[in-house]
Amino acid sequence: MSDLLLVVFDLVLLVGLLGVAWRCLASTDLFRAVVLFITFGLLLALAWVRLEAPDIALAEAAIGAGITGALLLVTLERLRSIVVERRRGQPDEPPDPAGADALLHALHDPPPARRTFIPALTFALVVGGLMVTALWHQPDAVGLEPVVDEHMDVSGVDHPITAVLLNFRAYDTFLELVIVLIALLGAWSLGRYDRLPARPAPGPILPGTLRLLVPVAIVTGVYILWAGSHAPGGAFQAGAILGAAGILLVLARPRDLPMAPSSPLRLGLAAGVTLFLAIGIVGLLIGPGLLGYPPAWAYPLIIVIEVAATLSIALTLVALFIAGRPAGDDR
Repeated sequence: MSDLLLVVFDLVLLVGLLGVAWRCLASTDLFRAVVLFITFGLLLALAWVRLEAPDIALAEAAIGAGITGALLLVTLERLRSIVVERRRGQPDEPPDPAGADALLHALHDPPPARRTFIPALTFALVVGGLMVTALWHQPDAVGLEPVVDEHMDVSGVDHPITAVLLNFRAYDTFLELVIVLIALLGAWSLGRYDRLPARPAPGPILPGTLRLLVPVAIVTGVYILWAGSHAPGGAFQAGAILGAAGILLVLARPRDLPMAPSSPLRLGLAAGVTLFLAIGIVGLLIGPGLLGYPPAWAYPLIIVIEVAATLSIALTLVALFIAGRPAGDDR
């Protein structure tokens, strides 16, 4: 009976994912589309839980639904603020055909009276058929699981995912941290920090919610970081949760929270990449190879990398959400 209920739940979850994704893509209202996108991220997190990948589910809920959804909402608010500012003092001038006003109106225009779903349905059937065909003819293989199990005793950790990410294929993880840092530098290159548009939110609900959620998020992030060596978790999941807590604070008090001083902020943002690369170079000099660890030092070195990466990821996510380099920073 329980297996049947799980199958029914999986089918309902699959239909919900497809339905929400379709409504999100087909919606002509920006706010509704963002809400549907957040809903899709939460449903996708449930799907990862059903696939027994709780660490990916945490990252999806924090980044895919939470941080990205909040970023889209703030972008929409910024766009509306730009439109209002441009309209102010220029009531009689026609809107710029290439400006934000025209873009906002275009995105909110009602859909055509007659629409056909045949092209979209044909495309979905073709892609779905190709995917089913590719999966159907997959050869039976055990993959790299036996190799990972054979070398777990020299990895420095007890969880195979952490061993793969930070020992057996540390190159990929290092490059992921580099890409996150490059994304922030790209955002900073567009200009200085501009305070988020804010609407008053009177009442005790928001402050009370923050007093409850932020400490829980911090404790959860620290636990996920600590548990990563022997259970699902690690730097990316912990950094995403701590970054989400920071974004909650920014959203609640967008005009009260000061930006961190430039030099400590830059050190925190670059800590993950810098320490990872430094430890990798030390490994190259003393024998194991680039981004390799001596077996006796593998565990403490991985912990150092995880802590630094968590700090960098959390700060980077908050800085990406705020957008723009710190005010007064011209370097």
